[in-house]
Amino acid sequence: MKTIFNRLISALQNFPGRADKEQLPTPKKARNETQFADVQRRLGIYLRALWECEFPVVQIDIYSENIKKVSRPYIENDFIHLPSVYREVNCNIAKNISGVEIYRAAAVHAAAHLIYSKNTFQKALVDKWQQAVISVIEDARVEALTIRRFPGLKHLWARQHSTTPAQSTTAGDYLNRLARALLDEKYQDKDEWVQQGRELFNAVESLEDNQHSWDIGLTLSYAFKKKNIKFKSHLDRLTVLYRDDNQFIWRVANTKDEELTVTALNYKSILGIREVTQIEVEGKNRSGSGSDELESTTPPLETFFYSEWDFRSQIDTQAWVTLREKNPESGDLQFVDNIIAQNNHLIMRMKTVLQAIRYEGVRRIRKLDEGDEIDINAAIRTQIDLRLGVLPDSRIMIRTVRKNRDISVLVLLDLSRSTMKKMQGQEQTVLQLTQQVCVLFANAIASVGDPFAIHGFCSQTRHRVDYYRFKDFDQPYDDIPKAKLAGMTGQRNTRMGAAIRHATYYLNMQKSSKKLLMIITDGEPSDDDVYDRQYLRVDAKKAVKDARHNGINTFCVSLDPAADEYVSRIFGARNYMVVDHVKSLPKKMLQLYATLTH
Repeated sequence: MKTIFNRLISALQNFPGRADKEQLPTPKKARNETQFADVQRRLGIYLRALWECEFPVVQIDIYSENIKKVSRPYIENDFIHLPSVYREVNCNIAKNISGVEIYRAAAVHAAAHLIYSKNTFQKALVDKWQQAVISVIEDARVEALTIRRFPGLKHLWARQHSTTPAQSTTAGDYLNRLARALLDEKYQDKDEWVQQGRELFNAVESLEDNQHSWDIGLTLSYAFKKKNIKFKSHLDRLTVLYRDDNQFIWRVANTKDEELTVTALNYKSILGIREVTQIEVEGKNRSGSGSDELESTTPPLETFFYSEWDFRSQIDTQAWVTLREKNPESGDLQFVDNIIAQNNHLIMRMKTVLQAIRYEGVRRIRKLDEGDEIDINAAIRTQIDLRLGVLPDSRIMIRTVRKNRDISVLVLLDLSRSTMKKMQGQEQTVLQLTQQVCVLFANAIASVGDPFAIHGFCSQTRHRVDYYRFKDFDQPYDDIPKAKLAGMTGQRNTRMGAAIRHATYYLNMQKSSKKLLMIITDGEPSDDDVYDRQYLRVDAKKAVKDARHNGINTFCVSLDPAADEYVSRIFGARNYMVVDHVKSLPKKMLQLYATLTH
């Protein structure tokens, strides 16, 4: 009895309590199982070796993420999220696909989306079935582009597709068969719908534009109706493990600021051609001028794609930013008239200064047969030659030529949400001060005849940079641009590099010998999808450098008291001005223009 009691005491003493929890032996991982922590570093090196740039690869946090995302990789904020574990898989075309292979395939596929899926699709324009088909085509497109560069990756991806023609019950079966057919040309599938998808995909000459994914996807989604198979979005998904959930390529409308009304969508299933009836997009502005996210009611006039400089990888990523030109809303002309009336004395004074420097110099051309006046010295030499019996030079006239100013100026305005805030110690907002500067500037410059333009910009991630043209170079300064200046609003963020590149595009069209880009901003470059403050600063610096190579001088007028920290690095030590006393900004702006253009 005593022996049993002693054994019980000894066991209790050695029993691990809460304090000893860390000393418990960790359970051994299951056989044929690969955990993310074991391959994270190798995946980073692998992607860097392929693409020569960094791709942040992180583990999915099952405690904070949506449960729908846990079972499949996904991309968010340019981070590649992968599951915590992959187990070895056996399929009918390949045996023993290890977890390391699945991790590698998933990481490279996600990186391919980040490299090649530059433009996103509007989710509101399609239903879930169309979205699923378009996603499969987009997966095949980015993989095809990647395989052109790295042919060995085709084997890595293709051996993980195990779907066969025998699987023909659900819509998901056909999606998996289509995905395999577009990747592996050796795969035989006699289904008419799968063959149509392969033919449409192979008929595309260039896969650089993801518009082809949209067109082919809509055509196939319409053709699939013949099968009378209902699509179940929660069940009919791709079974291959390495592909992500594709939410990265779909853009969701901002329901806080706009209501999208799609009147009709008709699709034509003739060899990838789509016919879409007019889509009416109605924007609904929120009341009040102080809204942070005020949405324009006008659709984009034109869309441009610009590169962006990644200082970490030292790569100029092509077609990375989507810039949309939008027609500015018109405001009350009385607002402009009031500014002119209150500052008429300043306008008259600056007109006098600008008129004085309108002609940069006078040049006299001598030895002419016809001219404005006689060259006295030449006439005396002619008389001397006549008396000496030498044949004289009859070209004794002078013509005076005035050298006119030959300069084009574009004023680029930061229209981010911060401009809607009141300045410290002032009753007016930054935007109201910017409007005042633009009105006075335009009235003074118009009087001397210099070609000028006034544009503005704001942004919401790299997929949406809105660009507003209030007044163009070839546009007269009349009531139309004045009303647009009066209707100016502030919203979103400041992706400055893309806006500078687009302003450079318009200045390059001018034939002037001198070109000047003046930027008015109240803060540093920033956006929702960028967390490194240096990223957009360096990109803006690169845009300024590219503009300089095009013969364009840039100058920044900053209303940010802390701008000295970064503005000189972007524009150069002599190409910026930080305005401490905002009341003097209109006068300083006009004096600055006279100095820069003299």
